[in-house]
Amino acid sequence: MKMTKIALAVACLVGSTSASAITIAQIEAARVAGTLQQAWISGASAPTISVYEGWVGSGTGVGCDPGTNTIYTSQNNSGTNAGLVRPGTIGNFSAYACTRGGVASVLYHTLDGGSLNAYTPHTVGTKLARLAYLGNTTCATTGLAYADASNATNNATVNKGCTLTGSALPGTGATAASNTANASAVAANPRGPQLPVGGFSDVEASLFPASIGGGNVTSFGTENQANIGQAFGVVASIPLYRAMQANQGVTPAQIAADTAFDPALAPSISKAQYTSIITGTYQTDWSPIVGAAGVGKNIILQRRIATSGTQASSNAFFLANPCSAGVAANLSPSVAGDSTPTFVVVENSGTGNVKANISAASNALPATNNEFAIGVMSTENDWRLDPAAVSGYRYLKVDNVHPEAGDTTNSRLTSVNGAYAFHMELKNFIANTATGFGAAVIPQITSALAAPQAASCAVFPRGLTLNPAGGSVCTTGVQVMKGTNGGNNCAPQQLF
Repeated sequence: MKMTKIALAVACLVGSTSASAITIAQIEAARVAGTLQQAWISGASAPTISVYEGWVGSGTGVGCDPGTNTIYTSQNNSGTNAGLVRPGTIGNFSAYACTRGGVASVLYHTLDGGSLNAYTPHTVGTKLARLAYLGNTTCATTGLAYADASNATNNATVNKGCTLTGSALPGTGATAASNTANASAVAANPRGPQLPVGGFSDVEASLFPASIGGGNVTSFGTENQANIGQAFGVVASIPLYRAMQANQGVTPAQIAADTAFDPALAPSISKAQYTSIITGTYQTDWSPIVGAAGVGKNIILQRRIATSGTQASSNAFFLANPCSAGVAANLSPSVAGDSTPTFVVVENSGTGNVKANISAASNALPATNNEFAIGVMSTENDWRLDPAAVSGYRYLKVDNVHPEAGDTTNSRLTSVNGAYAFHMELKNFIANTATGFGAAVIPQITSALAAPQAASCAVFPRGLTLNPAGGSVCTTGVQVMKGTNGGNNCAPQQLF
């Protein structure tokens, strides 16, 4: 994925975002010639930047030829989207194109609906949207540049506002109507892939109900360890964060000086407290958490929809759902239908919606009683780097351990050392229907993810960790976990 200093210098000269980046005309010419390689993947949004970097590979025979990368996205380039070019920030419908050993190659990437949709196109027939076939697509904004300061191999030309085939899923997930509409749209764009070959998930399929496409997926394809992990965090609106600080003994002077939101001064929420909040059994306002400052403050829970890997991770970690068997052995999370005037549950289709809604609570007037919002998101998200409109969330300690403690840049030090427990090991899924290039591309990406070159260790993406079983040359206790749950996210982690 990354390069030595010498190779990096060469790449800066010949790679970057030069005229050698693959074009729409080259993609179409390859299709006509019968040499075009293309595939479609779906699933989790959390590892997007790593999936892209795994696709790019080392540039030395595995992955993209240096300097040929082009990124396409349906996201526009206006408002809060203006200038966004990094994979992971450019919406739910993208495609990556390059030459690989001189052969034009395209990977369509759909993130709509979350992790479970790595499986559902095969298990329950969910029909997703994707970008239109790139060989004759149109894009509203072309020639932008994504420049990775740490590794020029990842640099790409970026085209935005590209034609979308089909439509985003309804906020609560696929319906019979959305399936029909997206199936028709994809069939009417036959030069692009007709079905995802699989994808990546934050957690194993068995953590999702079989009724919505999870459960045992062995008859539909092969699920494997991705050999990377993801830390998750509980996030709060800023007024709630400050009220919790005050209630937990942080002085007014310390709070006034805490403009950088030092993890050492962050308030803590216990696993039991958050469990009780998300089941709706604990309170009618925030007074049990913050005392008098919480009287009359509405409880606003910004959760994800049932197909989300973030939501499945929260269910497993806090509720033992579906990890524990037997009557009352696990708990169910509150859903939007459980809302009351003082307990508001919002089921969000994407992390971006959680960010926006918690940020809105941060900006709410105190008199509205809607300042205090809480939720879960993967720690790849960094409020310091987000646009102002969606940066109004802050990570809490969980049982007195902060996911960013000692490591606000990469948010993994406490996870890799076994001190922070809210961490999941990712899976990949390769459908039985995948063949040729499509069947090979997911293992290639996984290999690049699990065992990056030594030069990439220091810039491994934020919030992600490497599994010790993956054979990485990176450092145990820095990027590589000191333990593993053995691929079972219901099992406790064991340190080695």
